[in-house]
Amino acid sequence: MKMPRRVLLLHPGALYGGQWAGRYPVKPALLHLFSYLAARGVPVEVLDLQMELGNPMPDQVDAFLARGRELLARRTFDLLGVSCWSSLEYLAALQMAEYAREAEPRARIVVGGYHATAVPEDFTTAGSPFDAVVRGEGELALYELATSDAAWEGGAGSGGSVGRGRPVVIDGRPLPTDRIYADFAGYPYVKERPSTLGVYLSRGCPFRCAFCMEGAKGSRWRPYSIEESLRVVRSALALRPRILTFQDACFGYDAQWRQEFLRGLIALGTDVPLWAEARADRLTSEDMELLQRLELYLQLGVETMSSVMAGIMRKAPNGERYVGTVDATLRELNRRRLLTKVFLIFNHPGETPATAETTATYFERFVAEQAESSVIVNAQPYVFFPGSDIAQRLAYYEERYGTRVAHPRWWTEPGDQHALAEVVRPSHELADGRGYVERIHALTPTMIAKMPAAAKLLLYRHLTNL
Repeated sequence: MKMPRRVLLLHPGALYGGQWAGRYPVKPALLHLFSYLAARGVPVEVLDLQMELGNPMPDQVDAFLARGRELLARRTFDLLGVSCWSSLEYLAALQMAEYAREAEPRARIVVGGYHATAVPEDFTTAGSPFDAVVRGEGELALYELATSDAAWEGGAGSGGSVGRGRPVVIDGRPLPTDRIYADFAGYPYVKERPSTLGVYLSRGCPFRCAFCMEGAKGSRWRPYSIEESLRVVRSALALRPRILTFQDACFGYDAQWRQEFLRGLIALGTDVPLWAEARADRLTSEDMELLQRLELYLQLGVETMSSVMAGIMRKAPNGERYVGTVDATLRELNRRRLLTKVFLIFNHPGETPATAETTATYFERFVAEQAESSVIVNAQPYVFFPGSDIAQRLAYYEERYGTRVAHPRWWTEPGDQHALAEVVRPSHELADGRGYVERIHALTPTMIAKMPAAAKLLLYRHLTNL
């Protein structure tokens, strides 16, 4: 049998992401790719330039690229897998692939991730340094590219000279959910007592929120078994992380699975702070009873309390029912003193002064009415991302609402990419709704002052351990 190609997985960093890019020691997507390849006998290493070099400020980009080039040149590989997990990594992914082509002219270079899935054409222009673009899940595709010449047939890099012509675009097949590949102990950036570890316990998301990139990857929710999920949680907890996060796009979509998993998690008896993001309109009283027995910081992507905007955002088929359910959920979470962060989006395409006012006023009243508040609220401006319904049907939003996106390809522009991505006129009626974000942030001192002691302690543990 032919020896598999030596694989190097590369996180290229974000040149202009700044603090928006975050900094997590273990990227779950790379962890799962690394673990799957290693388990199948493929020699694989990881180079995470964000962990090696940090996130550069604008005046540090040239130095970051030069140092990244040096680190890449020290590695030997036959196949380079570049993670363009988000659009923030696009410019770095492109540049590092160019450097890799210079360092290893005969190597194959593959790119994958959310951005590659949403906009594969960004990587397939003539003269591209890439040989293949993987859309969707990457484990099976990358394994086949590492072990089989036949996997390259039908596109550039198949026969002939590597790097000439246009790359082949490969639709990655979904990985079977019989086993979670998460080798924490073997992953090179996991240290003793890591600040955070993150795992996926499911794949896919059945919802199609208008602003989200997740829909580009498929709609079927595929959970791992309860037994397998708890096995991986135990293996993560063995490393004593300061925080364990569940990174699922739609954590616990199915109520039976969710509650059975929470019972199993309780039985483990861990005191490690946990983090998960769920749908506010799917939580039940039974869920909350179970959550009260865990040290879990619950994240809820509520986005709006306007029934009109709930429809435009495609949060639910019935906007009024959605808002009513969320209201009841938030009040019960607060009564139970469960630490919860609510995320809101203002300035979304279709937003008007009336819809924004509805959401802002709701939370101002909510906070004022509570004697205690374990629910805290965070707001952010809408950010335009490729692969979302808005990106795919931008002409519709422009005609229907008067939406204008100032930088529809912001990921190709140098500068503060967060600022570029949020320059949006949402509607004819509203030129800029970002001021509503500040109204929500002004509630923070009151929310913290009203927070019960146990919830405040858990919040402190999360903030100090990140």
